[in-house]
This record gives sequence, structure tokens and C-alpha cells, in this order.
Amino acid sequence: MFPLREVHRPKKTPWVTRVLIFANVAAFVWQMAQWNIFHMAPEARWGVVPHCYLAPGSCGVLLPEDAGRLGWPLLTSLFLHGDLLHLAFNMLFLGVFGPGLEDRFAQMSLGKVRFALLYFACGIGASLLHIATHALSSAPVIGASGAIAGLLGAYFILLPRSWILTYVPPIWFFPVPAPLFLVLWFAAQISGAWAAVSSYLPFGTPDSDAAQIAWIAHLGGFLCGALAGWSVQPWRWKRRAAPR
Repeated sequence: MFPLREVHRPKKTPWVTRVLIFANVAAFVWQMAQWNIFHMAPEARWGVVPHCYLAPGSCGVLLPEDAGRLGWPLLTSLFLHGDLLHLAFNMLFLGVFGPGLEDRFAQMSLGKVRFALLYFACGIGASLLHIATHALSSAPVIGASGAIAGLLGAYFILLPRSWILTYVPPIWFFPVPAPLFLVLWFAAQISGAWAAVSSYLPFGTPDSDAAQIAWIAHLGGFLCGALAGWSVQPWRWKRRAAPR
């Protein structure tokens, strides 16, 4: 299933979402220049390499002032992508679910800054969970998937009555309740994570494609966003403010 747009789109311009999409596209153009003109792989420097956090010395982090070599990739990796298809899928989900959630934050007086902070916090949290579960991996992890998964998690909690116009190949287009769409998406991530894990088990079936995707980061980002959405629900704050 592919999300196309919200059935009831917000009227206000989602500036933060648009800036994030622009930044991701601009970063990919920069990546293409690095690959094709300078024959360099920026993901090796600016992506998250899990084993570097287990053994910093092996990645040139020898002094306290070198710590930025581990800190910055947690942020910069969110703007890098493996190829055009990777970028397109991520920007599709960001463009569909970002505007409604950004508008919901405005309605709740949380503002655009907190919306942006949610995006980055979930992306960093997703990367940290991937590091914890793949500590020996030397493969750089890049992509906005973890951050966008965080927005999906918050969307699931804060916009349970929304509907998403969905395309189901080869020819079907119909609206789907957002919670149902996101439950199916979450189930697909669990399935992918299991396929990736089982490929390393003695009784598992090798699946190199599944092993190349950071499924655990997707799940971690979603749960991080869902927790954040639950923590800012209006009814919870009204209950806190009620006189005793």
C-alpha cells in the first residue's frame, strides 16, 4: 500500500514539513555530486556506523575533542539516502503524514519548533536503538526513515480519526483509516525485522535485502513518536490541571 494524501488536508501551510523535504532533497543532490564528481562516499563519514560507538578508537575518536565524529552523524545521517528510490519513499511518507501532524501540533499550541524537535528526537532515538542492537556492524546507517517513523507514531496517537487516500497496486485507490494503515505499516516493519534476524539464525532463510534495511530503527522511531504523542495528549494535561 502507498499513501497518497490525507483525505481532509489541513488548510495551513506546513512550513516545517516543506523545509524538511527540501533539506532532504538538497542533501541528496549534494550526495550525488560527491558520488559522481568527487567519487567520494559521504555516508561513510556522515552516516551512523554502529561499531564506532562500541570501539571509538577504531574510527579515529581518540581524544575528547574528537567526540563530534560520533555526535554529528546522529543528526547528519537523517538527511542522507542510499538512492533515489529510498529518498522518494521517505519523502512520500513525510509529505503525506507530516502536514496533518504539524497542524495538530499548532492546534494544541505546541508550535512548529516542538514539531521539528519531535522529528529529530525520534530520528536520533531510532539510530541509538539501531546502534544498541547492531553494535558490531560496520555498515553506515543513513536515511530519514527513523525520524519519519516517529511522526507516524505520533500521528497514530494524535490523529486517530484521520483517513488516508491509499493506492493498492495495480489499480485500486480508496481511503483507509489512518490507524489501520499505520498498524499495517508497523506489522510490515516487524515482519521485515524478523526476516532480517532470521537470516542470521541456523534455521533461518537468508534474505540479503531484508538485512540491508534498519527495521529496528523504524520500530524504535515509531514507538518513540507514539510515546511522545501520548505524553502531550490534551486530555492528559487537562487531568493534571484539574483542581484537587
